[in-house]
Amino acid sequence: MATVRRPILVLGATGRQGGSVVKGLRKIQWPVRAFVRDPSDPASIALREASAEIVHGSLEDSDTIASAMKDVHGVFSVLPANLSADDEVRYGTLIADLAAESQIDHFIYSSGASVGDKLTGIPRFDAKPRIEAHIRALPLTATIVRPMIFMEMLVRPGFGLEEGRLISLIRPDHSIQLTAVDDIGKIVAAMFVDKARFAGLTLKIASDRVTGHELESIFTEAADKPITYARFSDDVLAANGDLAHMASSLEDGPLAEHVDLKLMREINPEVVSLRSWLRGAGRTQLKEALHRGKV
Repeated sequence: MATVRRPILVLGATGRQGGSVVKGLRKIQWPVRAFVRDPSDPASIALREASAEIVHGSLEDSDTIASAMKDVHGVFSVLPANLSADDEVRYGTLIADLAAESQIDHFIYSSGASVGDKLTGIPRFDAKPRIEAHIRALPLTATIVRPMIFMEMLVRPGFGLEEGRLISLIRPDHSIQLTAVDDIGKIVAAMFVDKARFAGLTLKIASDRVTGHELESIFTEAADKPITYARFSDDVLAANGDLAHMASSLEDGPLAEHVDLKLMREINPEVVSLRSWLRGAGRTQLKEALHRGKV
């Protein structure tokens, strides 16, 4: 007789990471309870059509979150990127507290790859490590994932593709580790399947590792025209604290720590390289970036 799986509650289900986790869980036929802010939003409707159970609520409503956790096996917690540091810590710790009170079997929190062993003193960079520390202090079986930089970041406005160039954060001979968002969902789904293996772990997630020179070659091939690569200038980095922090971290900080890509492929045999992502899921975004601003 087949075991009946209790649902996984996915917070941030209409976002990139949450949506990826819903997709990954549904692929292995694990029931999903999706926490959404607006059930009439097209993304929420798509979740319902994908057989997810929809729960309408906000992060301000602890009673609704607690109710949504009733009778679930696990919780995936990822927070919106536009929160203030104080709100991020408040919501992140609240969700973890409610999971502990609800005696959730497996709690997975998506943190950030730039989290290190030491606080920076900058609130927006220290929110996630503060949430991580809070989770570890709770009577809660938890796994913390730290996705590396999203591949989608390379095709956003401001990176120069419409001008035949790619500007990013690493020096040409240095490497950057990138994550395909779909891989996050597949890896998180595998973690829920094998709680015994992943309980208590903090694991960085990546899909590929490439140098600046390789970025130039891969984008040239995908765009079918020359794309030159360069690092952001020192002046640009000096004027943008977030970019400067990431660039520094990629050289000698947490973002420079190598992810075990062999382990990633073991957990997710379908892991996607940057080259294959640009040919597949990222193809439309690449085309839009190449023609951005053109009539």
